[in-house]
Amino acid sequence: MAESVTKEARVIVRHSMVYGLSAVLDRLIGFLMLPVYTRFLTPADYGIMELIYMTMSAISLVVGFGIEAAVSRFYFDYQTERERKKVISTAIIVYGAMAFVIIVALFPLSGMMAKLILDSAAYTSYFKIAILNLAVAIILPIVFAYMRVQQKSFQYMITRVAMTVVGLSLNIYFVVIAKQGVYGILFSDFLFHLIFAVVLTLYTLWKTGLQIEYKLLKEMLIFGLPLIPSNIAAYIVVASDRYFIKQYGNISMTGLYGLGYKFGILINQFVTSPFIQIWSPRRFEYFGKEGYELIYARIFTYFCTLSLFCGLMISLLSKEIIHFMVTEPFWPAYKIVPIITLAYIVFSFHYHFNVGIMMKKATKYIAYVNAINCILNLVLNFILIKRYSIWGAAVAALICFIFKSGMTYYFSNRLYKIHMEWRRVAMLFATAFALFFAAFSIETGSIWLNLAVKGAIGLSFPCILYLVRFFTDEEIKRIKHIVKTRKLEFD
Repeated sequence: MAESVTKEARVIVRHSMVYGLSAVLDRLIGFLMLPVYTRFLTPADYGIMELIYMTMSAISLVVGFGIEAAVSRFYFDYQTERERKKVISTAIIVYGAMAFVIIVALFPLSGMMAKLILDSAAYTSYFKIAILNLAVAIILPIVFAYMRVQQKSFQYMITRVAMTVVGLSLNIYFVVIAKQGVYGILFSDFLFHLIFAVVLTLYTLWKTGLQIEYKLLKEMLIFGLPLIPSNIAAYIVVASDRYFIKQYGNISMTGLYGLGYKFGILINQFVTSPFIQIWSPRRFEYFGKEGYELIYARIFTYFCTLSLFCGLMISLLSKEIIHFMVTEPFWPAYKIVPIITLAYIVFSFHYHFNVGIMMKKATKYIAYVNAINCILNLVLNFILIKRYSIWGAAVAALICFIFKSGMTYYFSNRLYKIHMEWRRVAMLFATAFALFFAAFSIETGSIWLNLAVKGAIGLSFPCILYLVRFFTDEEIKRIKHIVKTRKLEFD
């Protein structure tokens, strides 16, 4: 049994490391450009960009029919490669049709959107280019989903590297050389998404063939349609705080919150996302095999260990890194990073807790949770942001993510009992909190010394876990074996 857990963990780690590197490269554009953005853009400009991206993301949830989520679920329902290719091809054809609908339906509304969201028709051109970007980029998740279900992690990474290089080059040209500001960022995003959407879609259809299965499409829609209101509700929880901050504060405060959020969500982008990209489809394949319950529980424990370790390091070092990377008007953004980081660690738990819901295809429970959570979030945002600005927004996000994961666990348990190593998970949280509160307020007067001291305290996390006897005897034995093997390789 232990061997099965270890084997599965190795598979997940191997692919997740590649997806993790891909996520780093994917987000590298934003982070390499942060020092540039904060020198060529004001906090208000950054707030404008944040609100446009949030709006487009919300629209993408409506027009996607939930088919992206259905791809991973239905792919493994079929045994032959021919039938599996139909799943991908059908999804691509539907999304291609939606790209046309997006342009026809939304382009005439760009002026109204500019007035409603940014209070000025002067930003109409911004929304036009953002709509075009949404239309061409909507098909890319299906292409990437196909790579993931086939476990083509290296191909996925190479594609992301190419996208990073092209995207970064276009960003630098339009922002630094052409000095196009926010419009330049939006236009460069559109160009590189257009290039890769065309190339990758044609390549994928060349492999799968251009075929559509209407019965399969109906099944995918039945599975995915309940996720649309659910996903909208979930996105309101993630994005509505920006609109509340703009309403009760100003657009510059929205920009500060958006920058702090970008650091806080790193844990989701670099740990949760790459992990889930391989584990989410793989767990369907693994379900029902001998020892799968222990594997699920142990994988969750290992995931929590990595998430809390990385989250601790992000939270401890965020102040100094933000001060180093961006100009002074953006410095207050660091204050919300630890809360947002913790919120997204808790948020990630629902991907593990929804086993019963997904196995039984009972997506209505996801809709129930997200709808209730949406209402809770709007109420909390109204109360807390009005009084505490960006602090209130961060706390509201944390409360809602705790509620979401808790309710997902409750409903999923009713469908299928989930076993977790709760005592060990509690030890992880206790250790991480103790180290955070011991180190966060350290101030030596030197940004480099602060980084060294806080970093050293954060890196002690695995050692403290060993001292409090978190690791099992089997895990310690395997860790020693790995260390010994690596040492012999270097010798």
